[in-house]
Amino acid sequence: MSVPHYRKIELQSPADFTYLYANTVALSRQKLDLHLPPSANTSDGPDPMRERVKELVDQYINQTFTTASASISINGLDSSSSQFPFPAAFTQPTETIEYEPYDTELAARVTSLYAQLESLTTTVAQLRRDAPARAAKAYAEQLRKAIAEDEENMDEDEDVDGEAGNEDENEDADGEGEEDVPMPDADARNTTTQNGSHRLRRRLSKSKSARWNLQIPLVSDHEAERWRSGEMAEVYDDALRTLLRLQGEAVPGEQVESGPDGTALSSTLGKAERAARAAEVVEKM
Repeated sequence: MSVPHYRKIELQSPADFTYLYANTVALSRQKLDLHLPPSANTSDGPDPMRERVKELVDQYINQTFTTASASISINGLDSSSSQFPFPAAFTQPTETIEYEPYDTELAARVTSLYAQLESLTTTVAQLRRDAPARAAKAYAEQLRKAIAEDEENMDEDEDVDGEAGNEDENEDADGEGEEDVPMPDADARNTTTQNGSHRLRRRLSKSKSARWNLQIPLVSDHEAERWRSGEMAEVYDDALRTLLRLQGEAVPGEQVESGPDGTALSSTLGKAERAARAAEVVEKM
């Protein structure tokens, strides 16, 4: 004959099991106080008989719940499961709530800190609104000052350049008896020379140094005389004409030779190369 199967006692959570155990222990304490009341004199030690009865009652309750745990199911878990709260359900201390007395100083400090937090939050929000505009305004003012200073410096440089130009004109007017050396290629470099002199004068005006006179040393009096008479200009003119002829360009005042080759340097080199090739062909024959 098979053993009949009985349904287990179902509990929803381990707190229910702890609640039953705590109520059983509390009732046992009430019965113990009724039959063996504690001594009214606190100076006396614990009653040995009372302590022994309490130990035996607790042992009996613990054994009873241990035996009954096999017939109890907590949310689908039985006593054989590793997650069953035993014996932790019996030894777990009960949760107690303790209240401290109201501290007025601590409450005032908390209120002050909250007020300081709100003030700082308001300050940060205001800075986020105003700081970018103030920074942009300060940057714009500094930029205007820098531009104004640059314009003033440019005006001063222009004034110094004008005074230097007037002095140069006066010196040129006063320098009677001095003759300029004729240079054929001087006109082609007038623009570059003027720009360079303008930059040089600006640098000299900024450094506030004395004016410099460019003097080219000549080897001998004969060479200086050649520069004054224009003989050196003729030498440069002849060299320039020779270069133009070698490049195959037209020389002013001369007739251009007819023919596809002309007198260019490339044409001369081409003729020499063709002659060398013709000589090689003749030798091979």
